[in-house]
Amino acid sequence: MAREKSILALLAACLACLVLSACAPQNPAAGTAAQKEVQFMDTTGFDYKLSASLEARQQSVDVLFPAVITLNNIPERIDKWLSKVEKFGGKVEIQAEPEPGRGLITEIFSIFIKAFEVAEEKLIYAPAKDYNVLVSYKAKTGIITKMTFMRKTEGVPAGAAKPAPAAAK
Repeated sequence: MAREKSILALLAACLACLVLSACAPQNPAAGTAAQKEVQFMDTTGFDYKLSASLEARQQSVDVLFPAVITLNNIPERIDKWLSKVEKFGGKVEIQAEPEPGRGLITEIFSIFIKAFEVAEEKLIYAPAKDYNVLVSYKAKTGIITKMTFMRKTEGVPAGAAKPAPAAAK
């Protein structure tokens, strides 16, 4: 009788695990088309597009900014992505783009890290674990022109100058 109860308890535990795994949240970006370039817009749709594009394991994905964003006013939505890249052991580096008639400015700006633990966010940002980010900006104004998410196994994109080392936090 005790053996039968043990078997029933084991079966019940297996059934409970099966039911719980079926209820586990899934990445809400599933089904979104991967893109080589993602235009930034401060919406959840942007998160879905970037997540799907990184999930597709492309060698690089550029985030382009149609509006002015500077190093000192990075939107919270982008900050979350940068934070996840660093949390997963990636690097976030900045690089000044050469401007006509001027040399490279070597000042390094710090990017603030924010942490969050919501399960859905965890899934959306999970693809960031395989990427580093190169932030390109205009040296004279600090305006960000693009961010390139590069697979960690890859180097700097072709044609890009070697990035400046990141400042100590």
